[in-house]
Amino acid sequence: MIFKTKKVALWLILLAIICSLLFIGCRTWKATGRAPRGERLKKMEQLPYFQNGQFQNLEPTIMLTNKNGLIKNLWKFLVTKYPDGKPKQPIPSIKTNLKALDINRDLYVWLGHSSVLLQLEGKRFLLDPVLTYQLPVTLFMRPYKGADIFSPSDLPDIDYLIITHDHWDHLDYGTVKALRKRVKNVVCGIGMGEDFEFWGYTPNQIHEMVWNDSIEIAPNMYIHCLPARHFSGRLFSRNVTLWASYLIDGKRRIFISGDGGYSDRFARYGERFPNIDLAFMENGQYNMDWRYIHLLPHLLTQAIDELGPKRVMAYHNSKFTLARHPWYEPLDSISINSQGKPWELLTPRIGEVVYLDEHQEFSKWWEEIK
Repeated sequence: MIFKTKKVALWLILLAIICSLLFIGCRTWKATGRAPRGERLKKMEQLPYFQNGQFQNLEPTIMLTNKNGLIKNLWKFLVTKYPDGKPKQPIPSIKTNLKALDINRDLYVWLGHSSVLLQLEGKRFLLDPVLTYQLPVTLFMRPYKGADIFSPSDLPDIDYLIITHDHWDHLDYGTVKALRKRVKNVVCGIGMGEDFEFWGYTPNQIHEMVWNDSIEIAPNMYIHCLPARHFSGRLFSRNVTLWASYLIDGKRRIFISGDGGYSDRFARYGERFPNIDLAFMENGQYNMDWRYIHLLPHLLTQAIDELGPKRVMAYHNSKFTLARHPWYEPLDSISINSQGKPWELLTPRIGEVVYLDEHQEFSKWWEEIK
């Protein structure tokens, strides 16, 4: 039986390799992007945290704490069974008409995982949109039913497309390609501009940022690029584009964590940017072996306490199975850990409109389909 299981795992790995090679040989090879070059690369090489051809975290960071190696970890991912790794029923969601939203209302709509449509001060922001699903990505990252209800055609025109890092579950070629003519500005870490130019975006659309950089997008309204503790890479490349968190700083302060393990930066950001109105915080797809590059549940609560936001939206869950914990565990844990805290936890369904100038009650919707 063990032999058969290993044989199945080997065939799955072989199939993945074949699909990747086919992917490389076809036109959609463009989805992997293009390595930075020319003046862009020269600028990267001047940064103190770009060393030996790769970006580095500001603190010592072990990517994988076990000693199994890539193949053994992939084997474990493919063959080890975990209880409730995927929902048995469709995710409850609401197909809101996104194009009909009043641009004069400050609001957000969670589109699943880390994808969010956000409106502030008459501007539309789109965070890490992943709304198309193609091979070979779907071999490892297939959306749950009910979490896949939105497509690029459902989105309104976007003023600022914000990308926290270039991993497949945050930067989707199919989505950004479809939106190219409807996006005014792209905000991303340095290096990713090469990908966007490769995909047909013009240089004047792209605002590449480095850590602790800021751009003014309107009078008294800024986007700050802040260090995160993570990594980057789309296929064979590793750490040649910069990962980041962001803070939109205007009449409201909105923190966007992206992915990243715990560090004292949350306390520093809370001191630098007091009275954060809303924080989108990574919550899900974690593993003890990845504890330095993803937030574990108890450290998520500590990070929120140190950041000090008024409201919290815990995202990076409920759409893909990318780690071996019950799919609902992130929501259960944050729901329990938020009790008695000074910050308010928001738990909208995918597609549900959250108005930032209102108090709304949200159900524990995930309990309906456990």
